[in-house]
Amino acid sequence: MRNIKELRKKKKESQSTLASVVGVSLRTIQNYESGDVNIPLNNLKKIAQHYDVPVSYLFKENDISLEKNDGEYSISFDVDTEKSDKNSFPTKSGNLIKELSNGKYLLTVPMVPHKAYATYISEFMDADYVSDLTKVSFVVDRVPRGVYRGFEIKNDSMNDATLERGPSRDAILQGDIVLGRELGRQHWKSPLRTNDFPFWIIVTKHNIICKEIINHDVEKGIITCHSLNDSPEFQNFDLKLDDCLQLFNIVKKQI
Repeated sequence: MRNIKELRKKKKESQSTLASVVGVSLRTIQNYESGDVNIPLNNLKKIAQHYDVPVSYLFKENDISLEKNDGEYSISFDVDTEKSDKNSFPTKSGNLIKELSNGKYLLTVPMVPHKAYATYISEFMDADYVSDLTKVSFVVDRVPRGVYRGFEIKNDSMNDATLERGPSRDAILQGDIVLGRELGRQHWKSPLRTNDFPFWIIVTKHNIICKEIINHDVEKGIITCHSLNDSPEFQNFDLKLDDCLQLFNIVKKQI
């Protein structure tokens, strides 16, 4: 973790003062500055607002990992940057891969929060904008190929829970973070592999949605989108691929 201590000293504040601002203990602030604990996003935002800096200023880009515990997001950091650099390497698409001791890999990708949907739609082709997005990490089995993005889910259209039971294993809930692999536009003229990848992030000209694609009319260039939630407001609908900007098949959901 960088910059919290630097900012605090520039403002000539004590750790106790910052602890009071954030609403945590002195020991917690000490742990934040040393990188010994994860930092809840709400507290990270309080610190950034207090020092009038963007949240991204508070961390090193390659060291960030977004985690969800008990319904709350937190930022964790790899403070051993020398070891991290040694075991990490960029993919061809610019994502970061870190080899783990168990033979798996930590894939770090840009993450689109639901509040940034509109901005992403207009700026997704801007490399600088994408590189400045918050990063999120997923454990994967192999070195991935292709373009990956993380997306925060906006609503409960993919929540199949009812009063009698909880959501199924396939459910994707509001606030969940999913990992999507982009399917290049050149492949949209062939039948989508909806059996292998039923759930998709669809970036349209007007919105970003998470749906199951249940049909692809290749000749007409139309996909049929289905929600797991059977509420009347989430009925099936057809969508022209000409109105879509990007398609990402969902390959993983953060647990």
